[in-house]
Amino acid sequence: MDPEKLLARILVETGALQLGEFTLTSGAKSPVYIDLRRLPSYPRAFRAVLSLLHAASLEAEYDVVAGVATAGIAWAAGLALYAGKPMAYVRGEKKQHGLGRRVEGVVEGRTVLVVDDVATTGGSLASAVEALRGAGAETRYALVVVDREQGARERLEGMGVRLMRVATLRGVLRAAAEEGLLSREEARRVIASLYGEED
Repeated sequence: MDPEKLLARILVETGALQLGEFTLTSGAKSPVYIDLRRLPSYPRAFRAVLSLLHAASLEAEYDVVAGVATAGIAWAAGLALYAGKPMAYVRGEKKQHGLGRRVEGVVEGRTVLVVDDVATTGGSLASAVEALRGAGAETRYALVVVDREQGARERLEGMGVRLMRVATLRGVLRAAAEEGLLSREEARRVIASLYGEED
């Protein structure tokens, strides 16, 4: 099955695709929310999406998988196990106790694939890339399950990082409508609201 159709089905069946009024991490308002934090509660669905994530990662050359806290950690851990690679993670901010680290894991001198669940403007990914580089890692690739196509790719490209994804939000919405999981009218309305275009 096409990755966007499979992902759309999984997101709808697990309740991870929600329509309504939401405020994103970036502060932007959105008529749709993708809650990938739900998926580890559904092992078969989680494993299926990890398989898609692993397939999407094959174009990247990397030594270590690093998750962006907190949502990216489960995905990075799963991908690291799937790919047989070491794993690290990047905190939102430095610890105020212990060793005071922001990057946990061994990354110095290694090429790191940065993993998160969803990319919108790319702020969290960009911050993680800076932290990893500050810890001595080389970062050329970032990977997400869903790219909302709202600036993340361009932001990361400006840092010399290629953003890879399993699917775009637009693609997931179209696939959900094609599969009868969402009405075509709802999909068109959300796409028009987000991207200013009629589908």
